[in-house]
Amino acid sequence: MMLSQIHCVTDWAHSMFGSAQIGDKRRTERLVDIASRFAANTGRSAAYACDGQGSLVEGTYRFIRNEKIDASAFRRAAFDTTAAHVVARDEVWLMEDTTSLSFKHGVATKLGKLGKTTDKARGWWVHNSFMIDAATGCSLGLVHQEWWMRPDEADDTTEPESGKWAAASASVRRRFGDQMHKVITVCDREADIFAYLQEKTEQQERFVVRAKHHRKIEQGDTKLFSHLAAQPELGLYQLDIPQKGMLDSKGTRKNRKARTAEVSLHASPVTFNQGGQQITLNAVFAQEQNTADEEASLCWLLLTSEPVETYKQAMKIIHIYSQRWRVEDYHKAWKTGAGAERQRMTEPKNLERMVSILAFVAVRLMQLRECLTLAAQLRARGLKEQAEAIESQPCTNVLTQDEWRILYLNANKRGGRYPKKLPKEVPTLKWAYQAIAKLGGFYDSKRTGIASWATMWLGWDKLQDMLSGYYLSKETASLLNN
Repeated sequence: MMLSQIHCVTDWAHSMFGSAQIGDKRRTERLVDIASRFAANTGRSAAYACDGQGSLVEGTYRFIRNEKIDASAFRRAAFDTTAAHVVARDEVWLMEDTTSLSFKHGVATKLGKLGKTTDKARGWWVHNSFMIDAATGCSLGLVHQEWWMRPDEADDTTEPESGKWAAASASVRRRFGDQMHKVITVCDREADIFAYLQEKTEQQERFVVRAKHHRKIEQGDTKLFSHLAAQPELGLYQLDIPQKGMLDSKGTRKNRKARTAEVSLHASPVTFNQGGQQITLNAVFAQEQNTADEEASLCWLLLTSEPVETYKQAMKIIHIYSQRWRVEDYHKAWKTGAGAERQRMTEPKNLERMVSILAFVAVRLMQLRECLTLAAQLRARGLKEQAEAIESQPCTNVLTQDEWRILYLNANKRGGRYPKKLPKEVPTLKWAYQAIAKLGGFYDSKRTGIASWATMWLGWDKLQDMLSGYYLSKETASLLNN
């Protein structure tokens, strides 16, 4: 997506939802207007997004309550828009993962089970397919979602939830068509299902799946993990692991210290046989060396369709899987940043319509942040020249004139006083990133130079509040002078 299109909420909303087939052109126009308002006021209530104008608020809720509008129709429109971006790319990665949408207010009794049947929180399970450009690491957006409610009784389930992986593959296969050869699907251990791996192989589709099962393999009298560990070492690589608060196997909170892990790489083709069906895949095994804490040591075994004969090829698979957290980052953006779980509609269908719009507002939120953080991510990958080229761009490639000026005044405020002059040259994108991160409370305690999603969003939110105050004061001054 073009940067200008992401930045301009009207252009963005039209590109996402302008082709939605929801029965009436006027409904589509209303959808585009609602989406643009929520994008401009991310995480805010409908009343706030409509500037408190009664007619706009009522129009928004009338649309959300319209039983003739199917939320899946405007999700499909946005999926198709996102999928079209693959044409201009050499390779994309499709990060798949499942999350829950949790609600505790009155609508909860009409939703599905998330934990125990006695829990107050209930909601949907949603399986997301989130697309990333392989060359730049930029988020392109959602191309598939599978929604379902889990019944209280297991016997009431009509289909096993494990079918979500195959359902996602079938959906994206139809959506990408002859561009499917550019797509590498990336899944965690939950997708280590023989039938799923078999289908991907038979369809000649590309994938990286983290192994869960210590299966017997056809190569000798051994099993998967043991076989890979015994293969010749392709090489070593180092990985900086930041400190992190975490729970151990007994649920006791402990602090993981920052460390530099030395990881050995092994690779081999492997053949599985189940029920007379046989598939051959490639496998990459990454095992941390010389660690005293075996429980906390890094250990990945990845099954893939991609070649892994050389160190470079194996490292590509490691890098691809290391980006899977991006779909989890999207879940945070959807539920917290865009405010999906703060919605209070009293009927499931109404709630679904609202939350579906916010699913794509969350994508835009991630893309706006990435405009500022991409250089830091490239630098972390060792792409110093590319990072410097991005950092040196003027911040007006991301921010409006008013945004960067207000940000500059705030960043250079001393003793409660603002600077009397603005700089003659527009500050760089690197400066904007640092200023917004600082506005969000970033102090780089882990020495990574990269602010968290929550920090960047808080800084961005504060900047938008300042901007709203600036416009209000200008409007007030104009009225007083007339």
